[in-house]
Amino acid sequence: MRTHGLLGAAVSLLLVAGVVVGCSTGEPATSSSGSGSGSTVAGAPPPLTGAPDPSTVPPPIWQAGLSGADPLRNFRDTPYNNDGAPAPEVVDAPDVPGAKALQFTVPGGGRRSELEPQTQFYREGDEAWFGFAWNLPADFPVNAEGWQVLAQWKNLGDGSPPIEVKVEGGMFKLDGGAGGSDPGSDYFSMPIGPAITGRQTDVVVHIRFSTDPAKAVVDVWQNGQKRIDGFRPPGGTRYEGDDSYLKTGIYRDSAISQTAELLLVDARIAASYESASALVGPKS
Repeated sequence: MRTHGLLGAAVSLLLVAGVVVGCSTGEPATSSSGSGSGSTVAGAPPPLTGAPDPSTVPPPIWQAGLSGADPLRNFRDTPYNNDGAPAPEVVDAPDVPGAKALQFTVPGGGRRSELEPQTQFYREGDEAWFGFAWNLPADFPVNAEGWQVLAQWKNLGDGSPPIEVKVEGGMFKLDGGAGGSDPGSDYFSMPIGPAITGRQTDVVVHIRFSTDPAKAVVDVWQNGQKRIDGFRPPGGTRYEGDDSYLKTGIYRDSAISQTAELLLVDARIAASYESASALVGPKS
């Protein structure tokens, strides 16, 4: 169950309002990230630019490896992650000749279609960079009433995670804290940039995992441009007593009536931004 609380909803509305005001000036707006430090950049997303050549950067800790003989070999077998939705399918990646993608489909009323990378749990003091090459098809309901999570660093316990990336109100957003010990104070929702359909978007998330807000840090890049810089979530980036693990796909409000499809063209977990951002995809 996901409960953000009235205060959390009010914080989200204020942050979105700040984005709208910033965009109306025609200049990129920089706004405070709330009770944590850091900044966020509003406005149009940057164009997709050339990612680093994988041969020139350190290898990732983990990569989806979708073009291999078994595209799901690097994910755990978790059939329970399909709730009111079919299992993901391997399809041809749009606009990337020879590449494959994972297609997640959740029909109206469905809850989730997600996968878990075969990688470590994240404990106090761990640090990693996570790269995602997402393609939202033209009919993806980016303005649906309700939350739609594309990646979550889920705590091992129940409830909403300390960190997640979602699509809501036509935006990619960094969100979290609703399942912690003090959701009213710890919940946050910050804009990353517009969720544009019909083309690939590369998102890289850097997380330093800690229950201590003074040590916990999140940075986010969209298409090679830093959009959130040095954010310190008020409740930290992990919950006390709970390790975190990554899930990616679609997890959403079952009240949404529209079908949603998501294409994951590539995903990487790395020890540096350069390695995490060396994603497969069309580059200009």
